[in-house]
Amino acid sequence: MPPPKAIFFDINETLLDMAEMKHGLAPLLGGNEDLVDLWFANLLHHSLVDIASNQFHDFINIGAAALVMVAHSKGFSVSEDEALNAIKSHVTKLPAHDDVKPTLSKLQSLNVPLVALSNSSIEGLKTQLEFAGIVECFTHVLSTEKIKTYKPYPDAYRWACKEVGVEPKDAMMVAAHGWDVSGAKAIGMQTTFVNRPGKMMYPLGLAPDLNVESLTGLEQEMKKGA
Repeated sequence: MPPPKAIFFDINETLLDMAEMKHGLAPLLGGNEDLVDLWFANLLHHSLVDIASNQFHDFINIGAAALVMVAHSKGFSVSEDEALNAIKSHVTKLPAHDDVKPTLSKLQSLNVPLVALSNSSIEGLKTQLEFAGIVECFTHVLSTEKIKTYKPYPDAYRWACKEVGVEPKDAMMVAAHGWDVSGAKAIGMQTTFVNRPGKMMYPLGLAPDLNVESLTGLEQEMKKGA
């Protein structure tokens, strides 16, 4: 695998710790933090439903709708406004995982562009990165809202590579989500799966080029190829 000419990073769960979201949204779901994982899965699912049905809604609004649905399925009543306000209150206040800042700093020394690529709105994404103290680590901060589609649709990755000026084969996507890895791999990008707690590759997905326990493992692999 040739050294990548740009490294793209997914944000939520890959770089940012979602525990704060669990604490913040659980009160709307009977105090059950496990249901927040179900909410996030529904958010991702319905973002793809939007694109497949030729619609486009802001990611956070899809998140609010998904929260209403999950609450309803468990016998709780939550309005869209309540859901939206709760998500907004917490999604921009997520800390980075412990390995993120040190690794991004070391990767910067390799003179490879580091790119934040998210389905979140550009405003929300920048706020997240600023709160986590890592926005300065990235040469590009990209939101798929600009092209009104969502990862893992192929156009999202092709557009991102074009924005950075690299061919997919020369770019690497780093994510803690098997669907993100498979989406990037499908257009020819190099990929790294980060084994965050509770995460695993989709068994039927396209295998990543690298499988690391933390971002530290990615940094070590990049140094080997430098």
